[in-house]
Order: sequence, then structure tokens, then C-alpha cells
Amino acid sequence: MDFVTVEGDRFSYRGKPIVFRGLGIGSWLNMEHFMVGMPGTDTMIRAAFANVFDEEKATVFFDDFNEAFVGDDDFRYLKALGVNFIRVPFNYRLFIDDANPGQLKETGFRYFDRLFALCRKYEIFCMPDLHAVPGGQNPDWHSDNMTGVPQFWHFDVFQQQMVDLWRQIARRYADEPYLMGYDLLNEPYLMPSKPGALQHFYDRVTQAIRTVDTNHVILLEGDFFAMDFSAITHIDDANTAITFHYYPTVWHPEMASAQYPRDQWKQQCEDGFLKVMDSMRSFGRPLLCGEAGYEISGDDMDHVLAMTEDTLEIFEKHHVSWTLWSYKDAQFMGLAFPESGTPWMRFVDEVHHEWNHHREMDQGKDVVAMVADMFPGQAADQTKYELQFRQRALMFVLQKEQILEPLLRQWGWDRIKELPASFEFSRCSVHRRYAELVSTFTHRKMSGS
Repeated sequence: MDFVTVEGDRFSYRGKPIVFRGLGIGSWLNMEHFMVGMPGTDTMIRAAFANVFDEEKATVFFDDFNEAFVGDDDFRYLKALGVNFIRVPFNYRLFIDDANPGQLKETGFRYFDRLFALCRKYEIFCMPDLHAVPGGQNPDWHSDNMTGVPQFWHFDVFQQQMVDLWRQIARRYADEPYLMGYDLLNEPYLMPSKPGALQHFYDRVTQAIRTVDTNHVILLEGDFFAMDFSAITHIDDANTAITFHYYPTVWHPEMASAQYPRDQWKQQCEDGFLKVMDSMRSFGRPLLCGEAGYEISGDDMDHVLAMTEDTLEIFEKHHVSWTLWSYKDAQFMGLAFPESGTPWMRFVDEVHHEWNHHREMDQGKDVVAMVADMFPGQAADQTKYELQFRQRALMFVLQKEQILEPLLRQWGWDRIKELPASFEFSRCSVHRRYAELVSTFTHRKMSGS
């Protein structure tokens, strides 16, 4: 059986170099609020449905959502697009019930079995990505963190749970042909820094996986949301690679403006990329950008396409594999999206009267600044940056109780149960020009082959 392997600083498949070009299937097995258009973390969104209806109906709703979000038609489209690789984020709660942590849930394996069956059918490689762990590996919503504090790094019992989970997943899929590798942990952010903690966790997981699976690649992400690799001091496993994320407009919002000169934009984008690469070069391992992408606005589509094209050109220039974020969402930054007028988008339109992702971030920063002004000293920017995650965690509770749950009650079960079907491929549109751009890259000859 053939598997992807690490050969020096390139990925290899059947004795030839391979470049992975594809998309992340975000918000499928770990929901993210801005992508589905509902406030809160994955767990809080699910709890809102259970509170308003009941556990049984909530289970039906989210099973229907998972079935509708990705299926045969989606994979057929991805194959036609030329995609050879997908990154699939998942929440640990897919496999573990916190009330009964000793018994793995078959639900997670059922979804993974279905995923890999589609990958085999359409010959598309897949990398599962552990996107949310107990206590949160970073302070933000996408790790399903409900406190704004990355407690994962303070409790060894949480880390051991994830070591054991990866061992069980690797045992089950050790011979899976289109499993490219394991992305051990999405966007860790050790806040405050704990020297040696990230390296220690990676060493433990790697050792656990290798007791049951010597076939597949292991991929490591850096600290500070997968952009700082100084916390990784060594890589002993020969079949391990590096994966990072790159969102220049998050850290430099002015670059998102359509008025930003393109030549200046591209130069700044590459300069920033090279700074990230500086902390990865010494490993001499293959590099994969697990996430890159930009918000899609119909009015600024030309600029979005230009930013995307320039970013992908930089990756290609430096022989970096990539997955864009993301394949499908509720009309935010997905290539595919439910059409306007579908039940899901009508519900989201009503949510957006009271909440959106950008407003939430601004409110968090404003409240922290107000609280900081109550004290005699000058709060450091880093302190305020870290505190705004805690403030947003407080806001999640109010958003759930005062926005999401009342709207669910207003709509009622008979209308709500129709929402998941909106994500079926037949009810979705795609950004045609975006798809054409992606296709020009996915159909290129493999670099170095």
C-alpha cells in the first residue's frame, strides 16, 4: 500500500514529489460562529439548540447538518476543481463525552469512516486536524474555548486525553490510503508561555501514534496561532512535517483595503511570509500552509481575488503546499455557500440584526479598554490583547441567552429542522471567479515532479 512520506523538505508519493493544493472543510465537524452565522462556540451553539428544543432534537439537527454539509456532490465538485487535498478540522467532543471520558463515542468514527470513504472514491488526500481540545489550546472561539483562557496547557489530564485519542484514531486508520497525515493541534497559543510544554505534548503524541501507525505523516503547528515555531526545539520522527497558518490582513487590517496598492501589498505579504518561514527553515522539513484566505465581499471581489492569487503565487514560489480557508460557509469566506433565501441564510440574516463577528471583536476590545482605564497604571497592549478573549467569553453567554435562544424559540422546531438542508450542494452557489482562480493553481504541474 502506498502512503505519503516525508523526503527531505518535500512530500513524496509513489516515489515522486507531490505538492498539496486544496481547501479546508471548516465548520463541519467543529462549528465556528462567523462561518455558520450564529454566536457562541461550538458547544454553546449546540447547547442552545438542546435548551430550546431537547437533546434528542438537537442531535437530529446536528446529524442532519453534518450529513448535508459534505457529501458526494461536494467531493465530485472538488475533484473537478483539481483539488488533491482537504484539511478537516474536528472537535474532540466528536469522540469524547466529558461526562463519560473513558468510553470513545462511535459517532466520531462514523463520520471519519464516511469521510475517508469519499476520499478513496474521489482520490483526494485528507488531513484531520484536531481543532478543539479540553480547556482550549488557545483562547479563541475556534478552539471551542468558553473562558478565554487556554487551560489545556495547565492540566496534564487534558493533554493525556488527547494523546490517547490520537492513538485510538491512528490505530483505526493506520492503513487508510488517502489519509495524508495527522495535524496534531490547531493554532496553539500558550498564554502565558510555558517553555517546553508544546514540544513535550508533540513528543508524547508522536510516540503514541507511532506505536500503532508508522505509515502516515505527522504535522506540527507552531505557537501563537501556528506562526511561531521557536517553541519546537527538535523533530526526531523522520516522517514529520511542518504546517503553519498565514493571515496577513488579520495582523495588518489596512492590507484588506481595496485601495492598498497591489505591488506594495504583494511585497508586504511576502516579507511577512518570509519572517514566519525563518522559524521553520532550520527543520529542513516539508511545509504546508494549513490556512490562508480572505473575507469575500461582492463589492471588493477583484481585490479578494488579487490577494488570493498573490498569496498562492508566494506559496508556489517557495514550494509550499497549501489549503485555503475555507470550502463552504454561510456567505463569509467560503468558496461555496447556501443561496440567499434558503432557510439557513434567512435565519442568519435575522441573527445579524443583533450580532456579527466583527462587532463582537470591537465590543470586546472596547470593554477591556474601559476597564483598564479604571486603574491608575497604563495597561500593556499585550495584557489588553489577552484580556479581550476573556471579555468575549463573557459575551458568548449573553449572546446565547439573549440572541440565539430567543430566535430559535421564535422560529420553532418545524422551521428550524429545515435549516441543515440549506448546506446541500444542490442548494449552494459557488463564487465562480474564485473557483476559476483556484483551478488555475490546482491544475498546475506538480512542482519538482
